[in-house]
Amino acid sequence: MKAFSRILGWIGLVLIFLGAAGYLIAPIFMGFHVIPWALAFLALSVFASYHPAEIRAFLTSRSARYGAGSALSVLLVTGIVVLAAILTLKHSARYDLTENRRFSLAPQTVKVLDHLKAEIRVTAFFQGELGLAGPARDLLDQYAHQTRRFRYQMIDPDRNPDRAKALGITSYSMAVVESGGSSEKIPEITESKLTNAIVRITRPGRKAVYLLTGHGERDPKDAEKTGFSQVEKSLTEQNFEVKSLLLMREKTVPADCAVLIVAGPEKDLLPEETRAISAYLERGGNALFMIEPETVPELVRFLARYHVKIGNDIIVDKMGRLFGGSYLMPLVARYAEHPMTEGFKLTSFFPTARSVSSDQDPAEGASTVDLAFTGEQAWAETDLARLHQGQAAPDPGRDMAGPVPVAVVGALKAGGPEQDRQASKGPPAGKTAGRFVVFGDSDFATNGYYGFQGNGNLFTAAVSWLAGEDDLIAIRPKEDKTQPLMLTANQAKLVLWVPLVLLPLLPLIAGVLVFVRRRARQ
Repeated sequence: MKAFSRILGWIGLVLIFLGAAGYLIAPIFMGFHVIPWALAFLALSVFASYHPAEIRAFLTSRSARYGAGSALSVLLVTGIVVLAAILTLKHSARYDLTENRRFSLAPQTVKVLDHLKAEIRVTAFFQGELGLAGPARDLLDQYAHQTRRFRYQMIDPDRNPDRAKALGITSYSMAVVESGGSSEKIPEITESKLTNAIVRITRPGRKAVYLLTGHGERDPKDAEKTGFSQVEKSLTEQNFEVKSLLLMREKTVPADCAVLIVAGPEKDLLPEETRAISAYLERGGNALFMIEPETVPELVRFLARYHVKIGNDIIVDKMGRLFGGSYLMPLVARYAEHPMTEGFKLTSFFPTARSVSSDQDPAEGASTVDLAFTGEQAWAETDLARLHQGQAAPDPGRDMAGPVPVAVVGALKAGGPEQDRQASKGPPAGKTAGRFVVFGDSDFATNGYYGFQGNGNLFTAAVSWLAGEDDLIAIRPKEDKTQPLMLTANQAKLVLWVPLVLLPLLPLIAGVLVFVRRRARQ
């Protein structure tokens, strides 16, 4: 029996390893590791009862002490590694070193995710793990890393047709965004579509944006180059409801108007219309004015009452020619420190713009700030007849030198220009009544120029700020930018031979030299 107990000791050790293997392979099935460990305990107990002296001698031996020390060291190192892994899972950090931050979420997305109050669930449907599934998973990982309120699941519709049918999925690459009882399907997973879907399902109701009509303004239904259909599409994606307003017929601005847009009118507004807009601003309304050069002098005088100075000029910028435009397309790369342009670093292009500046001595009724500026090479040409003949030149005595402001942002205070300040009962001083933004151009937001650099971003940022959606204001997602490495024939050969031939040969050469040197010494 004593000899058999020794065999049981070895069997017990084998059963310990078998139990560990069973636990690693299938930890859910307890029988795979509990039964081997139980049998190992019985076998080792029998061995210990017949060989106590051998066990005592082994535990007190020198090799046992060293083995225990080594085992303790291994356990300490393993514990440190496990602790480090746990800390990195809970407190991980990412660094994007690419030039255009292509692996980082846009500031707009970060702001939306930071303000989430409900959990977002995204179910994405992709065929396997190839193709578009990889980039989509990377993007979803970035969202999940930004906030714990975002969860996602990748499903193959071919393997789960019932789930795809239940959610109304009709093609690959589609996704369903859900929050609470609201849900929305998006045709593909891009940052802009995903973020806008989150905004739409987490914010109840839709704010109305009205575009003034009747004076030759830009048409949101016009898909031509000079139309505003891209504006309507972009605002709709940001949960705005776009409507048209014929103020000649309505007489007043509707009560549900979050933002009134006056986009490039060719004819002046009637006095009744300007009074209606003024009343709208005074009661807390918000308006975006986009004034083309050499147009609407009465509207220019109306805005002057709010301390906005619109020049009778056209901005000339020689830098516009360098970027494939013309001298009459000024580049705007400098923006004032304002919530509307916070984090905005994209260049905007303004085809045929006029100067728009803040009154240097504003009254109590409104406060204005210059918002966007051209470069120093630009100037505001006032001799328009000479400009149309192609003979423009800066006149220091008359023309505004660069940087020329092309936009102004302002806010009215209750008791503004249209109210009697002597009234005994007036609104409290300092109470904000309305916001407005004035651009010296409307072409920059048309379909032909909306996608130029930051043009569309600047327009949507203005509307978002006016509507009080400050947390949506940021740079929109950037397109991928690639910079191929161009090598000469000699450089290509160097790249091939150095890592593939020279570096592997260095250890071999060093070994041969050492061997020869030792033989020479012998």
